[in-house]
Amino acid sequence: MTMPALEVRGLSRTYGTGPAAVPALRGIDLAFAPGTFTAVMGPSGSGKTTLLSCAGALERPTGGRVLVAGVEVTNLSETAATKLRRERIGFVFQDFHLLPYLTAEQNVGLPVRLAGRRPQPARVRELLGHVGLTERAGYLPTELSGGQQQRVAIARALVTDPAVILADEPTGALDSRTAQQMLALLRATVRQLRATVVMVTHDPVAASYADGVVFLIDGRVAGRMANPTPEAVAGQLAHLDDLVGSR
Repeated sequence: MTMPALEVRGLSRTYGTGPAAVPALRGIDLAFAPGTFTAVMGPSGSGKTTLLSCAGALERPTGGRVLVAGVEVTNLSETAATKLRRERIGFVFQDFHLLPYLTAEQNVGLPVRLAGRRPQPARVRELLGHVGLTERAGYLPTELSGGQQQRVAIARALVTDPAVILADEPTGALDSRTAQQMLALLRATVRQLRATVVMVTHDPVAASYADGVVFLIDGRVAGRMANPTPEAVAGQLAHLDDLVGSR
């Protein structure tokens, strides 16, 4: 069997202690195979962003395990977790997080420089070509549209050939036409480069670009859907309250 690119086992995360404790994740088990595109959905407070934060070693879970390409990362030191994030996990955020004084080309190569290595110009150019920005390599973020900035962020997430890319509402700051172009690019990235993408979204249209959807409610996995369509996802979301009430 192929080893999952990302796996969480019995993952839990609680904020606070005693009577004020708030459980955000309650024993989640999920595995994401290499070369797949998965959307994670659920109402506000369902644990979507917490799942991404724990999976990406941005915060430590209260219990359970996180494995990236088969490597246990749950109890890494901060130094080791930082190294892991730079080398094995790619991040794409809603607000792009590009450094304004670096060109598109320099932003793409930044994770490699932060790891103490020199970016390979051919690799950076290849990724800028993949996202359709070869002619914008020397432009600063302020000289790029929002969609172009997000394309740079996707190329940057790919530069270290990570085991998994975690995307938190990556189209949230884009207009609908640009968002659809970006989602098509993410899907093409999975198909062409065999990348593994886990994307948090609230949008049924965005989720329909994925291979499958995982629905969370109250920090638990409430359902899954393969080959999603916007209508099917919207229909499932409309019945999530019934699942909440049955617990």
